[in-house]
Amino acid sequence: MEDRELLIPFQKIYNWMEDEESKEIFLNRLSFVISRDYNYMYKIISKYVPDMAVLNDEAIPALLNQLPYDKDFYLYGAGEDARANLHYFTEDARFKGFCDQDKQKQKDGVDGYAVISPKDIIKTKDSSIVISTHRGLEAIKKYLISNGIDRARIFIMSDYMFATQKEQYFNPSFMTFEDEEVFIDAGCCDMITSRRLKLHCKKLKRVYAFEPDKRNYEICKKIAQDEFDDGVVRVFCKGTWSESTTLYFEASNDGSSHISGQGKDSIEVIRIDDVVDPFERITFIKMDVEGSELESLKGAAQTIRRNKPKLAICIYHKAEDMYQLPIYIKELVPEYRLYLRHHSNGDGETVLYAMP
Repeated sequence: MEDRELLIPFQKIYNWMEDEESKEIFLNRLSFVISRDYNYMYKIISKYVPDMAVLNDEAIPALLNQLPYDKDFYLYGAGEDARANLHYFTEDARFKGFCDQDKQKQKDGVDGYAVISPKDIIKTKDSSIVISTHRGLEAIKKYLISNGIDRARIFIMSDYMFATQKEQYFNPSFMTFEDEEVFIDAGCCDMITSRRLKLHCKKLKRVYAFEPDKRNYEICKKIAQDEFDDGVVRVFCKGTWSESTTLYFEASNDGSSHISGQGKDSIEVIRIDDVVDPFERITFIKMDVEGSELESLKGAAQTIRRNKPKLAICIYHKAEDMYQLPIYIKELVPEYRLYLRHHSNGDGETVLYAMP
């Protein structure tokens, strides 16, 4: 096969992009996927999210410099955020280990380090506590402070590094919202996207929320009860997939839980098509499902073809998503208009939008 034939899918996707910003993000993102050269991400960030400080190798050292030099510290949260930056912390003699609610992690440890429970972390008298997850941040802070932890002992890792736009999914100029939105929130975590959608439409008629992480699911149920009218939100403690089955799952409790062949937990996954009311028009689908986006789209194919909702699909979890997702979406609805937007100061939160 000639090199020119190999390029044809990428040329098609490039030409499908509706504006220059989308095309430039696609080219730089693709170059980053191929080369892992972060300069391509810097080009995107500096031009299209210039209000965010670029994530660099000085972020965690800057955090460590703020910690008391004579006190040890724990990372609260043993999920992907902490483990991705663990090499910075393990080089520091003050690092004692993790705190996490996951009982299996408490039993087994993480990467050779002890994991203590939230009840045990509040028994520590002098240790600094670095909250190392950006999910559930406010709830963790509230828990620590309400249990007597001095605010001066609490440090927030995300303040020094990863940042996302609060209006992700909503601020692109091409986004429009209907008077009544019927929303699918796949990978809802703490339902922040559903909660923000209420600010952009006159009425949020229905939300189908999917969250397979049991801890996050309980949080979602409470939020649905406290912040939404009765009957508006249906929360499923299941993942989205191309069929109804059981899969292995890695629960991290920080928003990055994902399908994994090495996962210690098993979860049920279902097709979106099998859940939604076929007589209720779906207007908006958002997917942030940690690499399961393609399979989840396949499980929503009937709904997408029938209703042609606007789509906001995360495209950064897998390298192959850069071409598989736009091609599949165009196969479902050829008239969709495609856009790419980037919403963070790192290599995450690149979103593919499809507009009817």
